[in-house]
Amino acid sequence: MENLRFDKIRSRVKYCPCGKSNRDGKFVPYEGFEDKGYCHSCGETFLPKIENDHDGQNVKFVSFPPRPISFVDPSVLEASLKGYDQNNFVLFLQTRFGKANAMKAVEAYKVGTSKRWPGANIFWQIDPEGKIRSGKIMLYNPSTGKRQNKNSWVHSALKEVDFNLNQCLFGSHLLKYDSYKRVAIVESEKTAIIASILKPEFIWLATGGKNGLQPDRCGILAHRKVFLFPDLTKPGDKPNCFEMWTEMAKGLSEEIADASFYVSDYLETNATEKERNQGLDIADYFLKWEWEGEKNEENEVIQNHFIAEDGNRNERNEKDEALKKNLFLSRVKKGRLEMLNEQLSELKWKLSERRQRSSYLKTRLEIVKFQAKQYEQIRRFLKNTGRNMGIKRPTTFLKTPEFTVKYWKNGES
Repeated sequence: MENLRFDKIRSRVKYCPCGKSNRDGKFVPYEGFEDKGYCHSCGETFLPKIENDHDGQNVKFVSFPPRPISFVDPSVLEASLKGYDQNNFVLFLQTRFGKANAMKAVEAYKVGTSKRWPGANIFWQIDPEGKIRSGKIMLYNPSTGKRQNKNSWVHSALKEVDFNLNQCLFGSHLLKYDSYKRVAIVESEKTAIIASILKPEFIWLATGGKNGLQPDRCGILAHRKVFLFPDLTKPGDKPNCFEMWTEMAKGLSEEIADASFYVSDYLETNATEKERNQGLDIADYFLKWEWEGEKNEENEVIQNHFIAEDGNRNERNEKDEALKKNLFLSRVKKGRLEMLNEQLSELKWKLSERRQRSSYLKTRLEIVKFQAKQYEQIRRFLKNTGRNMGIKRPTTFLKTPEFTVKYWKNGES
C-alpha cells in the first residue's frame, strides 16, 4: 500500500465518515480518498483496508523512530504581538471587558495578530520551557466574539517543510509562575482567556478540542488539583464530551503523579435544551453571571443582560444566582474539600512553626540578657581593680583577646 498523505484541500469532502458535516474543515481526508482520514471532531482515524497479497501470510508493519518535535522561531511570535487595533478577537475582549482587563489577558497568553485573514488572531502554544510548538490562526467576529469558519496553523502559513507538530495545552507557560494555584481546563482557547479575566483564582488552560485531553499533554500537571469543564455536547453529536472527559479524568488521576482531576457536571446537569443545542461552554455562563461591566475612557458601561432594566432580577436571574453557587460543588465538591483540608493543615503547620520560632527567640533573648549581665559584672570588676593590674583603659581592654587569655588563665572570675 502506498504512503498515505493528508489532502490540503479539506473542503472537497462534505461529510466526515462519522456523519458530521465537514463545513468547519475538521475532517482531513487522505489524498485519493473520500471517506478515509482523520476527524478532529470525533478523534477517529479512518484507514483504508489493507489487502493481503501474501496468501494468508502475516503482513509486517515497519515502525520508525519518533521524529523530534518541531518549534517555531521566537522572533515570529514577537513579531505578532502588535496590530491589536486590527485584531477582531482582541477588539471583542476590549469591548466586553474594557481595555485594561483585556490587554492584561492578551499579554499573559501572548495572543498574536495574523495577516492570514483580515482581523485574524493567533493562539500560541507555548510549553512550560518557553518553546513555541506552533500557533493556531483563527478568525472571530469582533462584535459577538463568535468563531468564523476559518482556521489554520502558523507553521502551515510559513510553509515549514517536514514540520512535526506536537501540541501542548494552551496556556502551559503560565504554570511556572505559580506552583500552588488551582488549574482549570476547558476546550477552547477563547474560553480560557475569558475565564481568566472573570475567574483569576485559577490558571486556565485549553485543550483546543474535546480530544486534546491527552496524557502526554497533561503530564505537566503533576502535583496539581485540576478541574475540568467540558463543553455542552449538541444532541446527536458523539462522543459526549462530559462522558469522555469523566472517563479520561480517572485515568489521568492514576497516571500523573500526585495529580487529582475533577470533572464539573454543572453544565450537563443544569443546561436547558436551547443551551444544549447552542453547545455553550463555561465562559458563556460566566459572562451572563459575573460581569457587571465597567467604564473606561473608551468604553461605555456593559450591563449584564440577565439583570432587568429596573434593577430587579427576574425569575431566571434568581435561579442562576442559586445555581452558580453550586458550580464547583457537584463533582468537584470532594476535591474542593480535600484542597481546603490541605490548606488548613498547611496553616496549622505554619502556626506551629511560628510558635516554635517564637519560643526559640525567647530563649535566645534570655541567654543574651544573661550574657549582658555577666559582661556588666566583669566591666565593673575591671573598673574597680584594673588600675592595680596595670591596665590604663579597663573597659577598652575588656574587648581585646589579651584580656580573655590573661583574665581566665589566672582563674579570676
